[in-house]
Amino acid sequence: MRYSLTIEIKKLIDRFPILSHLSRKKFLAMYILALINSRNVQFCETANHLNPKVKNESNEVRIQDFYREVHLDFDQIALLFFCIFPSSQKLDIVIDRTEWDFGSYQCNILMVVISNRTLTLPFYWELLDNKSGNSNTENRIDLVKKCLDIILPQQISLFVGDREFIGHTWFKYLKDNKIKFCFRIPKHHNIIYYDENMNEIVQKADELHCSYPNGITLSDRLVDGVVGNVYVGTAKDGELLFLFGNLAASTLPKYYERRWTIESFFQNLKGRGFNLELTHLRSSEKLKKLIACVSLAYAFCANTGLYEHRKVQKIKNKKHGRKSKSFSRKGIDIIRSLLKTPDLLDKLIQRFVKIICINANHLKIKPNVLIQKIVI
Repeated sequence: MRYSLTIEIKKLIDRFPILSHLSRKKFLAMYILALINSRNVQFCETANHLNPKVKNESNEVRIQDFYREVHLDFDQIALLFFCIFPSSQKLDIVIDRTEWDFGSYQCNILMVVISNRTLTLPFYWELLDNKSGNSNTENRIDLVKKCLDIILPQQISLFVGDREFIGHTWFKYLKDNKIKFCFRIPKHHNIIYYDENMNEIVQKADELHCSYPNGITLSDRLVDGVVGNVYVGTAKDGELLFLFGNLAASTLPKYYERRWTIESFFQNLKGRGFNLELTHLRSSEKLKKLIACVSLAYAFCANTGLYEHRKVQKIKNKKHGRKSKSFSRKGIDIIRSLLKTPDLLDKLIQRFVKIICINANHLKIKPNVLIQKIVI
């Protein structure tokens, strides 16, 4: 059973040449299943679920060799994730950072995810070596350029992020590339042509909420030297909320809510899913590979959970309206259970591979960028 599963996952890796060496492809397929089964990224724990025919010490050495020697094609990984979505759908792009400390090492990840508001998947990520500081404009634009090699601007429904992602060059780049965007800006940020009579009102969230329950909308204002629309209101926690974008000002709060998809994604990589923060890796190069492997495992699980929700049994909602389990967590539970039941899990994996391959055949990306790399 495990061997047939490994074959199916390897077929997917063959379709998207993430790796070139046959033995490495087989190992990656086995390693993805081991990550799901262990829900732990520590090598000693994952080794217990890798290959039952050899000693755990040998499995752990193989994992160490993989991270030390193997080169992954991150463009092909991004292309694989993109092909999970139907080609006709427009996608949100969400950018954010997550960080944690392990001893003296500070892990600082700049991440871009894509979402159709049902499913959220990683797209590109970089490890920032700046002592947990904010990303700079160059980092962000480099990631967006990689995204635009795969997804066309007209396929992007929205680009959204928090107040860290501001600046003239950044906003101008998005606007020049005709990308619709919505970003939160710090409350002290200068808004040119801002009505001075409102200054006193917006200093206190209580007064703002009473005087303007639907918020204040300002059109064609200058923020960081770029013309756009501004929304001023109060967040759910009562804090002042300043939003800037090139969408209608009144719609900005609704679009900004989509940013939370990346927060849920981070939670599913960490404590609610694969415990990414437990890694002892201190090398940015190795951590980037680890995120890729965990993201591949997450994609299998999230799609399995989504399939279960749509075709088998819906995930119940809690009183607050959110689902009792994420698609990822549901998928983890299903796959770990089905690892003991050969036929059903084989069918799920086969279906997953088939969907991605069909979408790859209908791929619409810039010519001569990545399409020539994919084996159709």
